[in-house]
Amino acid sequence: MTNPTATAQTFTAQTFSAQTFSALPPIRMETSGAANPLRSVLVTVFVLKIAIAAFLIATVSLAPPVSANAHYTTLASN
Repeated sequence: MTNPTATAQTFTAQTFSAQTFSALPPIRMETSGAANPLRSVLVTVFVLKIAIAAFLIATVSLAPPVSANAHYTTLASN
């Protein structure tokens, strides 16, 4: 024996959810909007930071050590 009230509630819930979903707008993929106007500034800053870091590392690697012995000073004076 089935309960007529439970069957009616189930049918009403199914009908309601079907109507609710059909009322929703269709799902669409987002289109890419215009790029951020500051993006080029950000890229430029990153490129400059990398270039300056490379220059500083190269400069430090070419410098003689602080405790330079007479050999370095002789070469520098020539």
